[in-house]
Amino acid sequence: MQKPRVLFYHAHFFQASETFIYQQAVNPLIEPVLAGKHFSSPSGLSVEGFPQVRFKRTWWDGLVGNLLLLAGTDRYYQPASARALAALMAAQRPDVIHAQFGFNAVRLLPVVQRLGLPLVVSFHGMDASKMLRSRAYRHGLRQVFAYASRIVVCQPAMADVLPIASPQKQKVRWIPYGIDLDRFAPEPRPRREGVRILHVGRLVDKKGVADLIRAFSQLAPNAYAELHVVGTGPEEERCRQCAQQLRVSERVIFHGWKTPSEVKTLMQQADIFALNCRTASNGDQEGLPVGILEAMAMALPVVSTRHAGVPRQVEEGVTGLLVNEQDTDALAKALAQLVADAGWREALGKAGRARAQSFFSLNQMHQNLAATYREAMDEGTQPEG
Repeated sequence: MQKPRVLFYHAHFFQASETFIYQQAVNPLIEPVLAGKHFSSPSGLSVEGFPQVRFKRTWWDGLVGNLLLLAGTDRYYQPASARALAALMAAQRPDVIHAQFGFNAVRLLPVVQRLGLPLVVSFHGMDASKMLRSRAYRHGLRQVFAYASRIVVCQPAMADVLPIASPQKQKVRWIPYGIDLDRFAPEPRPRREGVRILHVGRLVDKKGVADLIRAFSQLAPNAYAELHVVGTGPEEERCRQCAQQLRVSERVIFHGWKTPSEVKTLMQQADIFALNCRTASNGDQEGLPVGILEAMAMALPVVSTRHAGVPRQVEEGVTGLLVNEQDTDALAKALAQLVADAGWREALGKAGRARAQSFFSLNQMHQNLAATYREAMDEGTQPEG
């Protein structure tokens, strides 16, 4: 059976915080093509070897597009650019188009309609949360859903908030992210004094890192622990100041951005993985945090919140502990419980590894996506009237 040729569309391939897109593009069951305006290769996520379509919209596209947005219409490419991009894409002879993020599907819809090809659209987080506040975006999504062959969500609750009409629900597919279980495979952890708590993720509002530091500061002084923070972002200075004000700066280590290999090493050295997810003040939410999946694969117990797709990842009391969003005291209590009980940490970590193997493997994601592409190709384009 011939592999489907899938053209991925996104503004920027690849970004260090979007490893899930790279993992979808390296699917051995498809022939991938990348189409976008920016291409870069952060460590471990190289664009080399992928056929590429490079295209930037014109100043006229931007001017007209901004005026149309004021009128409630999201049209990123104007007709001339849509024709030009369609010609470049057609030259790659794709079988199906996969738009990463809902806003990219809105932008690309006129181009895909010109090509007459099946469209798959994936949602990852902000495109199914804070962006829905925009009337123009919601209107654009309704048009996308009328045309699209498949709508892929990384966690099922997304389908409940997106403006998907009842007849279109049959297009929805829940395909969770997958982890390379061979790459993220734990080694025996040597016994040592102290406990290392690890956070991996951007330092932004929805990650709640400042409150994680506050929770960490509540641990009993005689329960020696360190908090290791991996990531950068606009809240970094606030987090550093928080650690200083709470007098825990010597035990809160900021590592900055790290490569996937370096993250794996830090996970191997850690005892607990903590991600204090919450809905940001601007409405932004998580989708399915990849860091939690990697931690589970590395047999780390997880402490997180009942937010977005996290309860789908973490089986409460079995692979980790969950607390309500914004409940710093409960977060501190959960951390303290695991800091004090090495046996429990080990049991939760082993169960997390087993859960990752059962539900969140890279192979499963690749197979599910390949099946979705074939469904879209078999049905062809059947836009609603």
